[in-house]
Amino acid sequence: MLLLAAGLALAAPAAFAGSLYDELGGKAGIAAFVGRTIDLSFTDPRIAHTFKNSKPDYLKKMISEQFCALSGGPCTYTGVDMKKSHQGLGLTSLHFNALVEVLQQAMREAGIPSATQNRLLALLAPMHRDVVEK
Repeated sequence: MLLLAAGLALAAPAAFAGSLYDELGGKAGIAAFVGRTIDLSFTDPRIAHTFKNSKPDYLKKMISEQFCALSGGPCTYTGVDMKKSHQGLGLTSLHFNALVEVLQQAMREAGIPSATQNRLLALLAPMHRDVVEK
């Protein structure tokens, strides 16, 4: 059993061990809470209407990629930049904050500690200026 654990530890990419990516559960963990976030967003009365022309599976893939890359994981974000992807949607700070609340709920449900959540949210906060229209 000890040899198996040691072998698994050696098999994990050292560059990501102990990183935010690792703390978020790696690709599988990120995909899980991002999926939950999107599912909740499509039913949240505060923001569901903002997703009416969106494809949930595509959003899950792109946001998972983005969070993986932002958190120091082995991913490259292949989506459109935030300003372009949100242009013309008329999003306000209320929409942005509601989505953050939904994301926090999904991360809490996934058992991600508050300190880890806050580290991810700090990386996402600067996106406010590109997502919210004046």
